[in-house]
Amino acid sequence: MNQSRRLPILIIVLVLAAAMLPGCGGPTIYHLSGKVSFAGQPLPAGVIYFDPDYTQKNDGPQGYAFIKDGVYRTSAEGGAGVLGGPYLARIEGFDGQPGAELPLGRPLFTDFSQPLELPAADSVQNFEIPGN
Repeated sequence: MNQSRRLPILIIVLVLAAAMLPGCGGPTIYHLSGKVSFAGQPLPAGVIYFDPDYTQKNDGPQGYAFIKDGVYRTSAEGGAGVLGGPYLARIEGFDGQPGAELPLGRPLFTDFSQPLELPAADSVQNFEIPGN
């Protein structure tokens, strides 16, 4: 077999070998969506973080999404999904009236958190934050 014929075969073999390496595909990421209300009304603006609960041996990635008019989706632009398992949801809420150095408006609250057990699937998670 001459050298010009061996090169395409070698490339095919290398591509197939690389595809079979473990970890190449990475873990499956699941997306969350839902509604967030504050004092019984849709939260005008905010950010929701899904932090892996390291105390429960979850070392998955952090998920996050922006909240607009009480709705969030980790699959939306700027968001990131999660793996299933134990997570801690953290929410920061704003009035949605942007100002100088306040792109989401004035803070309504910054310390809401709730532990969650997330399924290994896309899911809907709704949150109700009580008023002050």
